[in-house]
Amino acid sequence: MAQQNHLPILTDNGRRLIRKLADLPPVWFTAAALGESIDRLLTLLFAAGEPVKTGWLAEKLGISEHTLASDLNAASAWLLARGVTVVRRAGVGVWLEGTPENLRRAMGVRLRPQLTQMDWEQFLREPQSGSTLELLDRKDMQAVARVLQGFERSGRFVFSDSAFLSLVLHLTLLAGQVRRGRLSAAGPRAATGRDAAALLVSLEGALGVRLPADEAVYLEHYLLAASGEQNWDDPEELRVSQLAALLIRGMERETGVELTGFSTFRTDLCAHLRSMLLRMARGERIDNPQLEPVRTQYADLWAAVRRVCDQAAHTLRLPPIPDEEAGFLAMHFGAVLEKCEQTRRRLRAVVVCPMGMATSRFLTSQLDREFPDIAVERMCPLRGLDTAALRDEGIGLIISTVPLHVDFPHVIVGAVLQEKDRIQLQSAIDRFHGQGDAPAGAQAAPPAADLRYADALSACIVELLDTVAIMDVPLPESHRALVRAAARLFARGPQQTHEIEDALMRREALGDTYIPPLRAHLLHCKTGAVSGCRLGYLRLPHPIEENGREIAGAVVMLAPDGPEAVWQRVMQEVSAILIDRPALIEALRAGERERAVRLLENDFSLRFSQELTGR
Repeated sequence: MAQQNHLPILTDNGRRLIRKLADLPPVWFTAAALGESIDRLLTLLFAAGEPVKTGWLAEKLGISEHTLASDLNAASAWLLARGVTVVRRAGVGVWLEGTPENLRRAMGVRLRPQLTQMDWEQFLREPQSGSTLELLDRKDMQAVARVLQGFERSGRFVFSDSAFLSLVLHLTLLAGQVRRGRLSAAGPRAATGRDAAALLVSLEGALGVRLPADEAVYLEHYLLAASGEQNWDDPEELRVSQLAALLIRGMERETGVELTGFSTFRTDLCAHLRSMLLRMARGERIDNPQLEPVRTQYADLWAAVRRVCDQAAHTLRLPPIPDEEAGFLAMHFGAVLEKCEQTRRRLRAVVVCPMGMATSRFLTSQLDREFPDIAVERMCPLRGLDTAALRDEGIGLIISTVPLHVDFPHVIVGAVLQEKDRIQLQSAIDRFHGQGDAPAGAQAAPPAADLRYADALSACIVELLDTVAIMDVPLPESHRALVRAAARLFARGPQQTHEIEDALMRREALGDTYIPPLRAHLLHCKTGAVSGCRLGYLRLPHPIEENGREIAGAVVMLAPDGPEAVWQRVMQEVSAILIDRPALIEALRAGERERAVRLLENDFSLRFSQELTGR
């Protein structure tokens, strides 16, 4: 019987380990969602790589064959959701069938929690007798860890603990499958950035095997997350931004809470979504141990997130977002909603105390201890007290130890709070809660912007606004014809047209560029044929059908092929505006250039106000 789809034993001592694992008492194995006995059963089946008799399994597990049959049923349901089948055949035995990818992923799900709950570096140095982690090749783990740590030492990449361990586990299992001929490493490598290509070469050198052709793309996604960078010209980046925008807008509708004002929330959400979409694209399922508590203890939040996830997936034509992933998204939204509620319910205040730093700090500590409804933002000097700036910042109260003559809510208290001071402060809190929401405001103002950066940013924005172009084109005979028209939009001659077209086609080769909410292709690249950022739109006479999708036109985005930091920043915001402001694509589609420029200008003024003004 052919066993080409079985997961191979990953170390030379694997068969001996089966006996050691089977002889362990049932209480040894860490409890998991499926239970200890089923965990041990899966471990034996993963390690065997060939049919094993049910009698042997029952004996080694110390259970009856009736109990074994029940455990196999439970294990079958769990594995089936991950694309692996438990095959039972009379006279032959029990074994696992599935693609190498699904078998590897299922094994990773079982092993990953154990890695995260232990000192894995000590595990690499000192084997733990009987641990299922001994199924892993310790030398491979050490090799992968050294390479990844070397990349971290470059200073450009910082892996989270979870990402680091997941990558070590993935690559260790992958290398084992390649060595035993269960996975082919043949085929051309996909085009990736220099960092991903260099990491792949380093890993192959350390492991001594050639990894599968698609691993470079997988590694590039990990490096992108580890670097914290967002590449506007990554074909997947706009999809991530789309999904984030749909989720945020959906949760705003569900909760009635404005979420877009939390500047870091969208960035954090996008970082999570990149990994989530990669897992979904590869068919990877992860366990979320917090899913059931979220479902039961935060039922309303869970129901809202589940509805929004379903709506967003339908809009973007994504596969359904699994409950485990939606649970993590619920935790993201729950955290920011809790922060929003805390901000709404707390009176933001500054302390004015000319008596000295020690006195000011002592007063602030009393306020923090006795009045949790007051959030003291900072200590403020009496000289040059700017009430207009405090209002802009969202401050609602000045607490002063000296008399003030200002048109701003304030109370005068002693440096050591007395009963009359407490009455005044509580009265101010009551008035604040009686007014409803706290004054709108943002975080404390950042330091003044670097003048050279602000100047370069301003010039880049102005140049983009001045060069916005909309062009009517005939119905294209092919996608290449549409790309050729895009190349002519900002070219100043045949040579530049050819250069832009080649650059656009290279980007097209990296992935599908159709953006469902825009009903348009996004044709974008970096090229030396333009001196600054460019935004344009190609209008078709009427929408056309292409592979079951409606194409109303094409958005063209070009940036110089150079290291200037502001180009990346501006193009990221253009991508976000296209998703966040449907009116912009409507203006472009209608051929209304001036309206499109005004919309862009208004959004730029909001998004770049701090960088351009230093406020």
